[in-house]
Amino acid sequence: MHPNLEIHSHILAIRCPLLRTLFRHFHSKKNLLWLLFCFCFAVNPSLWSQTRENVPKESSPENTTEPVKPKQENGIRVTGKKDQRDREILRTPNSISRLNEQEIQDAGINRTNDIDKQVPNFSIIDSGSRNFTYFNIRGMRSIAFSEPAVGLILDGIPLNDNVALNTELYGLENIEVYRGSQATLFGKNFQGGVVEIKTKKPTNVAEGKITLDFGNYKKQETSVYYNAPIIYDKLYFGIAGKTTEREGYLSNVTGFYYPNNRPYEVPVEIYKTHPDGRKGRAGRFRLYYTPNEIFEADLQVSAESFDDGSLNLVNYLGAKSEREKALLQGCVVAPSNCSKLYGTYVNRVNGDRKVYWDYEGKSNVTGNTYSLATTTKLPYTNLKTASAIRKMDIDPITADADFTKIDQNRSIYIEKATTYLNDIYFESKDKHNPLQFKVGIYSSNKVTNIDQAREHRVQLYVINDFPGLSAPTQEKNLSRLHDRNISFYTHNSYTFFEKFTITLGARLERQESRLSHTEQAVGVSPLNPLGGTLVLSDPYTINNRYNYNVSRMIFDYKPIENLMFFIGVSRGYKNAGYSTVVNIPERASFKPEINDTIEAGVKSEFFHGKFGLKYTQFYTETKDFHVIRAINLSQYVNLNAEMVTIRGYELETFLKPQKDTKLGLSAGYTEGIFNKFQDTVLNRNFDGKWVHFIPKYDIVSYLQYRNDLGIFFRGEFQAVGQMYFAADNTVYSDPYYVLNTRVGYETDKVSAYLYMNNINNRYYFTSYIDGTFQAVPGAPQTYGFMLTYKI
Repeated sequence: MHPNLEIHSHILAIRCPLLRTLFRHFHSKKNLLWLLFCFCFAVNPSLWSQTRENVPKESSPENTTEPVKPKQENGIRVTGKKDQRDREILRTPNSISRLNEQEIQDAGINRTNDIDKQVPNFSIIDSGSRNFTYFNIRGMRSIAFSEPAVGLILDGIPLNDNVALNTELYGLENIEVYRGSQATLFGKNFQGGVVEIKTKKPTNVAEGKITLDFGNYKKQETSVYYNAPIIYDKLYFGIAGKTTEREGYLSNVTGFYYPNNRPYEVPVEIYKTHPDGRKGRAGRFRLYYTPNEIFEADLQVSAESFDDGSLNLVNYLGAKSEREKALLQGCVVAPSNCSKLYGTYVNRVNGDRKVYWDYEGKSNVTGNTYSLATTTKLPYTNLKTASAIRKMDIDPITADADFTKIDQNRSIYIEKATTYLNDIYFESKDKHNPLQFKVGIYSSNKVTNIDQAREHRVQLYVINDFPGLSAPTQEKNLSRLHDRNISFYTHNSYTFFEKFTITLGARLERQESRLSHTEQAVGVSPLNPLGGTLVLSDPYTINNRYNYNVSRMIFDYKPIENLMFFIGVSRGYKNAGYSTVVNIPERASFKPEINDTIEAGVKSEFFHGKFGLKYTQFYTETKDFHVIRAINLSQYVNLNAEMVTIRGYELETFLKPQKDTKLGLSAGYTEGIFNKFQDTVLNRNFDGKWVHFIPKYDIVSYLQYRNDLGIFFRGEFQAVGQMYFAADNTVYSDPYYVLNTRVGYETDKVSAYLYMNNINNRYYFTSYIDGTFQAVPGAPQTYGFMLTYKI
């Protein structure tokens, strides 16, 4: 057996002592020396400029071929049939999934929440609102209060707030998903991976597209982009935008015998409203300036505003699968009661998406981004910069907090955040050189103000707990967060004999963070018509500083042009932070999450691009893993599980049996185990339990047909494994699968499609709210018609 294959097949057998030994030797002060070494190369390129030319080598996904203005012939863009970026990814030692513009359209990706359905070991945890959406790659997931483990980078600008992570997509060029820590590759650190999205860049050729999408649940979407030159070869502009609206999937029901009808009573229902309806709009303006062959600047201004209605939450215990289990268990235990249990089951079997709230709630969010990216082509290197201001407002989210028809409690959440970021780096210019490098400095400054309240509307409760105030009274957690980071990072490679490459990276980061918090009760005061305020806990302020030092090392071997083996070790981290809804200072801070990973993989493509395969295995040890825990209905904290191990694999393969037909399969498996976790809130030990919010597996396979006559068909099968919602593994989502299809007719200018998603109308859950028995159901069966026109 080839030695690389032996390493690859036995990677999961490596255990903790070996990992610790590897990283103890690899993480040292030598990182700083390596950083200085690479910086010397950047500022003194004569050290390597005489090195002989070699086969083009992409040291990293970021260091790709320089953008070249499309060649023009009589105003018509001339492009090659082969996607060069696909070949670069094939030769890059990292687990990456890529979707180009055509593949994005074929898969029906219209928002960020659609991406995970096409990518192995990538899941999106939707907590019932656009404002609380968390990306998860290989078990490295974001949770409330913490920095995102997986980030979104749009045209070179990192966007790490919840509004950006669950937004509409339009005017896209491509999407790339990087799995594993990217701390040494991108300016902003992301522990679990990166979703990089690039939009259509303006050129000398005027182009655009309009897309109309109409479907059930009164869905109406319109998206458009248009790019054109202002001054030929010098200045270009681009505009893009999208409007979206649909009716809610839930039904807020009133009537007799709800929600607790007895087995023999047939419920009488009045459908009141569909509270989770969504509508919104987003837009982007772009100026692209290339005054000469040396300098280019990309200025963008974007804005988005959404009203997502009420939280998409239902009672988990009312799920059909849970009723089926209760029916089966009850019939076995007491056969005489089986008929009554069956009556209850029949009466409620159609209630999967029914809720019984007295208050429907709302969710209003806005996001604005102002960014400038530049490239300066120096004699031996490229200097690139990216600067941005990101403003995000959640104002407000309101919801029924008791989830009953009795108006007792409401939840109110307001968050306003402003982020300033700068990224400046040098990278290789000559892509034929065996030495490729990237070295840079990244800094960010983020200020966040949070007002999280629980409104008590029962007078007796208010009088007892908040003397001097009357209902309604809001119990408020007021927090101000200030987080500053500065990082030095580098990612470099050298190729020997055109076949062996070693890649080394390092990152040094300094984090300074501050939390100011107070808890108050604000309500009606009989003595003061303007209202009264009670201080419920003493205000406190916490300051913390952290230093991070992480590294990465990869070896890859290319025996032939279209085959590569790689093995690498890396360290990643998720920043420390604060829980913002706890009045106990000792519980507010949580430590950074540190993970060490070893991975190995193979990439190949044969038979003139008719067959391709990518396979990667990984093993991760994580220290101080972040876990959220509810203290009560008003206070939550982040805990640190002392040790978690995560292992798994991802597979992507395709086959083109003939030019019109393509078969594709992507599959991922992730196993996360709490090796050591003492829950200090519940005072329970969860050693040996599966880590929650990690699907055990995900699979997507498709059959796609497209011919020269314009006929298009795509059939898709998606499956997701069991996912636990609680650390004790008692609450979980069952495995499920959905079927999707898309049929269309395409011409050079106009394309029309009919589509249907979740054909089998599977009812499943995507998330769960700790301590409430409320869960987030996935989308039901949807169908519609899409029309696109190329301008």
